[in-house]
Amino acid sequence: MISVEDAKNIILESTNKLKSENVDLIDSLDRISFEDILTNINLPRWDNSSMDGYALILDESNESSVKKLKIIGEVYPGDDFVPKIKKNSAIKIMTGAPMPLEANCVIPKEDITLIKSNNKSLNYISFDKNINIGDNIRKKGSDFNIGEKIISKGEKIRSFDVAKLAANGISNIKVYKKPIISIISTGNELITPGDKLKPFTIYDSNALTIASLVKSVGGIPKIEGIAKDAIRSIESILRESINSDAIICTAGVSVGDRDYIKEVIKEHGKISFWSVNIQPGKPFLYGYVQGRGKNIPFFGLPGNPVSTIVLMIKFVFPSLLNMQGLINYQPNITSAILNDQIKNHSRRNMFARVKVERIEGQLIATPFQNNSSHILSSFDNSNGLANVPENCKILKKGAHVEIEIFDNANLL
Repeated sequence: MISVEDAKNIILESTNKLKSENVDLIDSLDRISFEDILTNINLPRWDNSSMDGYALILDESNESSVKKLKIIGEVYPGDDFVPKIKKNSAIKIMTGAPMPLEANCVIPKEDITLIKSNNKSLNYISFDKNINIGDNIRKKGSDFNIGEKIISKGEKIRSFDVAKLAANGISNIKVYKKPIISIISTGNELITPGDKLKPFTIYDSNALTIASLVKSVGGIPKIEGIAKDAIRSIESILRESINSDAIICTAGVSVGDRDYIKEVIKEHGKISFWSVNIQPGKPFLYGYVQGRGKNIPFFGLPGNPVSTIVLMIKFVFPSLLNMQGLINYQPNITSAILNDQIKNHSRRNMFARVKVERIEGQLIATPFQNNSSHILSSFDNSNGLANVPENCKILKKGAHVEIEIFDNANLL
């Protein structure tokens, strides 16, 4: 039996990154960049006004020689011609319009008084508010300069990144491919949800649960079906899975008379480890099967649904994200205060379901009292897993505990 950390390391060290593909920018959200992406233009491309107002020239003393200036022109975003300004004059300018040549500040429209005449060419502005050189000007390249890195290889694309890329005129990018994950369930008692229940049959919840979890980290699930508790049935469905990037199988990995997964994997690949010092999920198997000239990672999970979910979060998620090239993956770990005790009868490294809430500025964790590995309802109000160290019999009320928060949890 190996430790949780050793199991993680073995999995990550044996996980290969996938190849690249090009995607349109609109489809790039949450994908992982395959390469560094550099700016190809300055942003802004030119000095421009950050306000609707009037561009003018201040001398080195930060003063205009007169506070009444003649309006000699106007400039709008998209104009082909940028006028040149003269001393003791002003040019009407809109937000985003290029700065007139030699103008060095903009006074906002609300800070001036417009002095109109019957002749539009003889209109003036006056003002008494102090302004400084550079006021209300967005300088060329103040956001990004040509050649500056805006996306790093291995970085997940966020909505804000899409904005940066679009502003640079980039319409498609190179990303890591999404992993295709085959999902196999085993058990004579299983039937597909939607089929009619027969005596002593249960619905296969694990396959759809795993599929949804695979999707949540960017993978493409492929449900292969249910294998009977027989070697030939398992081998048959395994052969259908060899075009995938990884295989996840549930049940058949323990020591029961009809638990054949270990035997099948030994015959068609290699077992890297079996049995992890974790609760729930001790009979976890990891290895690979051989198919079409490559070794395909194989995750053998216990059949209990809670074990399946916990092992997906702790071991499979990091592997799938690593396949997609994500760098520096870190789960959302925080510390909270227990408001009730957690008993660890197994003495293994236990991950107990808890509900974490912010109460009077502190994070408080309420453990779910029934932590049996078949109790799916324990996830109803849970938003994290409390880490109870191995050989720790009990974590007492008031103790600080490390919590891995689920991605959709809101603790604001």
